[in-house]
Amino acid sequence: MNALVPLRPAALDLSFVRRGDRTVLERRLFAWPFVLTRTFLLDPVPAHMRTVIIQTSSSALHGEDRLTQRIHLGRGAAAHLTTQGASPVHRAHPGMIAREAVDIVVEPEAFLEYLPEPRILFPGAALDQTIDIDCAPGATLIVSDAFTVHDPGRNGHGFRQLASTVTLRFEGGAPAMIDRLDIAHLGRGRFARYTAFSSIFMVAPLPVEILEQLALDLSAALAAIPGLYGAASLLPGNIGVGVRLAAEDLRAVRAGRELSWIAFRRLLCGEAPASRRTGDDLRLHRVE
Repeated sequence: MNALVPLRPAALDLSFVRRGDRTVLERRLFAWPFVLTRTFLLDPVPAHMRTVIIQTSSSALHGEDRLTQRIHLGRGAAAHLTTQGASPVHRAHPGMIAREAVDIVVEPEAFLEYLPEPRILFPGAALDQTIDIDCAPGATLIVSDAFTVHDPGRNGHGFRQLASTVTLRFEGGAPAMIDRLDIAHLGRGRFARYTAFSSIFMVAPLPVEILEQLALDLSAALAAIPGLYGAASLLPGNIGVGVRLAAEDLRAVRAGRELSWIAFRRLLCGEAPASRRTGDDLRLHRVE
């Protein structure tokens, strides 16, 4: 397939605003393959948090795909965004790479939870994804990305390339954090047995002592999840806490992500969030 052939763009554009005691999805524009249905109010605290499950009609990424998302939270709004399930990234023809770009703006006193389900990298997959966050001082957010590798034939064939960049800046200034991953394979060292990975970025206007304690508590709690290698530490400039996860299977990474999300929500709101998915209740993994 010729990489120079014009590609059909796909876009998702969401804007949340606070109106009284409610968060309202003021703008919802989407083109193929994105699909949006209803929104949900699931949490007693914060009661105005609006949950959106982003769906796609294709449910997978291919080498010619170019996906763009724009997410905006106005002052005081609260939103939780996730996806309908883990999304396969299929083999890309030589010279092609699937690209996904997410632009996020979070205004003062807003609260964003952006927790999409992981990408599943099939043999020959190539993906370049970027998340650019412009955050106002006083805003709160948790953003995560995750991926796992899958070799259906069990013949040692892996993905071709994965590049992932998360950039966070405050009010359009210089980047306060850049997290970059660019790999062609998982190597042959002692971590080669791990096939699922996740990074979590938690940003909140909290004293550094509280953030340090959150990182210590999370690291200890993550160590108790079987099959998971995980740790938490302060983000640059003490703007929040970052978490790294690696596991032999996706289930353990999901448990670590859920634990981190719940700990962050408990710290901010005083109680755990409502479950967003079926299956085991991972809220039992509580950070005291």
